[in-house]
Amino acid sequence: MRLIARLPVQDQVGSLVDSLRNIGFDRKDMIISDIGEEQKWNNPETAAEEMSFIKSERDGLWEIGTFAEGIKGLKGKQGIVVAVETPKHDADKVRAIMEQSGAVEIIQD
Repeated sequence: MRLIARLPVQDQVGSLVDSLRNIGFDRKDMIISDIGEEQKWNNPETAAEEMSFIKSERDGLWEIGTFAEGIKGLKGKQGIVVAVETPKHDADKVRAIMEQSGAVEIIQD
């Protein structure tokens, strides 16, 4: 299961990442993306020159967009999202850490 937290302030992201690392998650297992960071490209080649591609839920191979655009149910349009894959038995603990770190929205998918 994956939990996604939307935090309004960058300092809160650092706190969340540190807290998740303290309970055994690795930074490479987290996706962190700025919601407000909107970028437009004319073609895939231009995008490839300017950004690193990460795995996302996009349907098409050359569909380009921010990570947050692919999150169903995300209500807020500002802030930073932190996504982490977690076993079901740890979900309540991770959710509590996200809330304590200042998450204004938490989505489970």
